[in-house]
Amino acid sequence: MNKIAGYIKTIRQYLKTPKGRHDSLDYLKAAIIISLTMLLVFLLLKYLAGAL
Repeated sequence: MNKIAGYIKTIRQYLKTPKGRHDSLDYLKAAIIISLTMLLVFLLLKYLAGAL
């Protein structure tokens, strides 16, 4: 359990740095873009499957 606490502490320290904050925002933006793309493809395929 101490290893997990150490990892969490390290991640928190990293996120407090300017680079860590910038990287985390970039990862969040990428995750949002990927999710929206998957949703768009899903809806498009669902629409096309219903139209056939």
